[in-house]
Amino acid sequence: MKGILNLLAKAKLVELSDDERLAVPTPPAASEVVAAEPVAQHPVAATPAPLPAAPELPSLAEACGEVEGLSFADIFAAAAVPPSPYPAEKLLRLLDGLRAMDAVTRRSAVLAMDAADDNWQIDDCLRDAELKIAALEEHKSRLAAQMENRERQSAEVVDQIRLALDEATAAIRQQISELEQLREREVTRAAQETTSVEAGLRAARESVARETRRIDGEIERLREIPNSFRPPAAGH
Repeated sequence: MKGILNLLAKAKLVELSDDERLAVPTPPAASEVVAAEPVAQHPVAATPAPLPAAPELPSLAEACGEVEGLSFADIFAAAAVPPSPYPAEKLLRLLDGLRAMDAVTRRSAVLAMDAADDNWQIDDCLRDAELKIAALEEHKSRLAAQMENRERQSAEVVDQIRLALDEATAAIRQQISELEQLREREVTRAAQETTSVEAGLRAARESVARETRRIDGEIERLREIPNSFRPPAAGH
């Protein structure tokens, strides 16, 4: 057929098309005819920074130890109060037994006992009472100092807790703001990519439609040959 067309062309009876003049190229693959537009790659958004760790709080275990229940004997022993020939507590018990008397009578009775018994002196009780009072006053001062220290450390801990709360709140608010911005960026990106994909789909549809029309035209043009030269069917 090609030789006949060439002869007819040389005789100027037909005009060869461009496709007939040139070698027919290898038809492109179907995937190349309608190539999907690649979706633009976007870098993964950075995740928000982690929240700051809570600060180490000082221990208050030693700020104010166990203060109740310590016996007076232990307090006196800690203060190195020496033993007395007649302890103040013994005289107090004696005075308790004389509570029915008035104060002057009680004092006279105790002094009389002191004078009648050479084994003890009222001065021993006075010295023992004064030493024990001093020991108890010192113990009270230590308790007050411990309490003051505990109050100071507690105030420092409360300040640190409040500071940590303020820092955590600020960090959380910052993360919320960053996440909102990230969400807006992602919404915008998704809208852009959706528009791009839909535009690519429309372009592909139009391309396929044009190619289909071109092929249909060629089919109609080629059908002229069988319609003109096919032998009629038997019986017609």
